[in-house]
Amino acid sequence: MPSRLLDSITDAIRQLTTWGRTTVVLSTATQPAFEALKPFADLNPVEIVPNFERWFAEMKRVHYEWRLDRPMPWEGAAQLLRDEQQGLAIVNLKKDALALLDALDDPAALHLSTNLCGAHRRRVIGEVRGRLRRGEPCRLISTQVVEAGVDLDFPFVMRAMGPLDAIIQAAGRCNREGALEWGRALVFLPEGAGTPPGMYRTAAGVAQAVLGGGADLDDPAVAREYFRRLYETLDTDARQVQKRRQAFDFPGVAERFRMIDGDTESVVIETYGTEAERDRVRGDISRLRGGESNRYLLRSLQPYTVALYAQKVNDLRDRGLIEPLADGIGVWRGAYDGVCGLLETSVDPDDLVI
Repeated sequence: MPSRLLDSITDAIRQLTTWGRTTVVLSTATQPAFEALKPFADLNPVEIVPNFERWFAEMKRVHYEWRLDRPMPWEGAAQLLRDEQQGLAIVNLKKDALALLDALDDPAALHLSTNLCGAHRRRVIGEVRGRLRRGEPCRLISTQVVEAGVDLDFPFVMRAMGPLDAIIQAAGRCNREGALEWGRALVFLPEGAGTPPGMYRTAAGVAQAVLGGGADLDDPAVAREYFRRLYETLDTDARQVQKRRQAFDFPGVAERFRMIDGDTESVVIETYGTEAERDRVRGDISRLRGGESNRYLLRSLQPYTVALYAQKVNDLRDRGLIEPLADGIGVWRGAYDGVCGLLETSVDPDDLVI
């Protein structure tokens, strides 16, 4: 949940429980320290599972390794991945994923990020699961997109330094099924890498301070301390939503309460997939251009779209890389790679000649 809205979110939970006599269950592997926030200060939440700490210890499946003493070049990270038959590397930015992919120089390597359309991501995940199941070599380089609800089980996972909850989620893709005695989760500090600005960057700094030279991430107290320090650092009502709620300014609340920050525009990738898929996508595009606009067409195109931040769209459109199609959606006229996905580069005009 975005930190800038935490006061209003937790206050809404408080109202549900006190006024609505509702029971709210908060469930996650990385339980936030909501008790450190003012709306939760006197709620006294109750743990459902007694003596829950013992389960973290008994269900421990990975050993953590720490490489935080000095930054690691991409070539060094690539070599760690080459040393493993099956391994997953997770970095913080799409450009970092491409840098590590380039350093790895493995034509069989796979890649996941939001530069891939949904259909492409599903195929990559299916290929990964197949290789893992068959015991074949499998090296996957991904952004944090793999940490949210993607059920993969690698014997070795390396994670660029980031927020503590992201590191724990990454380790959840290591020895996930408990088939090995121990999986290996390695946390490293990439040289020349970046982190997304704002809350993410702040959280990564707090995590590094909490971890120091290493910590037992299977101890829930470590996550509690991390979240406590994080909430002390961040403005948990940065959008001033609470002031507007108290003034019954509901239009103001609606305007400022945005779970996903930043407007995006989708572009349709008509060059990905089987010939039948490409024909279907081109047919849907033609129908939209012909004035036919309905939810079915947009839903049909959804698996073949990539979302781009609005501030990038005008520049890409001026460069001839986006052709307008409908409100909030265009057709991608730039390069689309079978591994890397959407590339913000121009295409050879000869490639547009049929």
